[in-house]
Order: sequence, then structure tokens, then C-alpha cells
Amino acid sequence: MSDKVNRENKVLPKVMDISGDELERIKRNVYRSDLEKLQLFTQMLRRNYYYKRAKVIHKP
Repeated sequence: MSDKVNRENKVLPKVMDISGDELERIKRNVYRSDLEKLQLFTQMLRRNYYYKRAKVIHKP
């Protein structure tokens, strides 16, 4: 991905290249119900909370 410059020397936004798997994931997420989106969001928050509290007890 590269920036393109138009005639007024303004930088145009980068174009996103989305793979087929990513496109399918986006389509699936768009059609989820509001309740399902809320459940996934709260699950993400819980995971983030536990990851922040995690402690390394074994170092290789």
C-alpha cells in the first residue's frame, strides 16, 4: 500500500486490501444480533481484564 498524491499535492488515503477470510468475518459480524454483539463485547472486556491481571509464574 502506498500513498498517492493528487494534483493539489494532498495525500490520498491508503486503500485497504481485505483478504477473503477477513471479508467473510466482516459480513458475519454485520448480521449479528445486537444481543450477540453485546455478549461478544463483554466477553472481550472480561478477557482484557484477566490478561492485565495475569502474572508470569514460569520463565524459560
